[in-house]
Order: sequence, then structure tokens, then C-alpha cells
Amino acid sequence: MDIQKKIDRLDDDHIAFRKKVSEYEWDYQDMRREAKNVSEEMSEWIFSFCRNNPDSIPTYELHQLEDNRDEFERQIRRFEDRLQETYQKENRIYNQSIAELEKEKKKKLMF
Repeated sequence: MDIQKKIDRLDDDHIAFRKKVSEYEWDYQDMRREAKNVSEEMSEWIFSFCRNNPDSIPTYELHQLEDNRDEFERQIRRFEDRLQETYQKENRIYNQSIAELEKEKKKKLMF
């Protein structure tokens, strides 16, 4: 396979990778939005309960809600970190491969 075809194939693979990861990002954004909506709904239910039952304070529920939010945020940060690491790794590999192929291409042009 000649060098230009290798470069083209590498570019195609890189574009396919970026497209696939973009789909993960969309899923991530949907998941984050849904979690926010659920969390807000739960907060509304608890506040409504407090308004309707002023003598009782749902401290357990409030703490549970806060713990769930914290855990979700930790999971989101882990996902974001992994996604960023994956992007960086792919870009490093892609750039290194392109540089090697370009070097090889220059060598062939010299001879």
C-alpha cells in the first residue's frame, strides 16, 4: 500500500473514531440532563411534602438526595476524565502515525 493510501486510511479511521466518541458524548449529555431532571423532580417532591407536612422534616430523604447527587457528580467526572484521556490518546497515536508516514513520504521523494 502506498504512503498516501495509508495516510488516507489513517485519516478515515481517525474520523470514524471521533464520530463514535461524539455519539458517546451525546449519550453522556442526555444522561446528565435526565439525571438533573430527576434530581429536580425529587427535590420538588420533598419540598412539596414539607409544605404539606410542616411537622415532619425529611432529613433522611434530603441527605439521600444529596448523597445521590454527589455520587452522580463523581461518576460524571470519572466519565469526563476517561473521555478526555481517550481523546488525548487517540490524538497522540494519530499525530505520531501521521508524522511517521509523512517522514516516510519525504524519504521516498528524496530517492
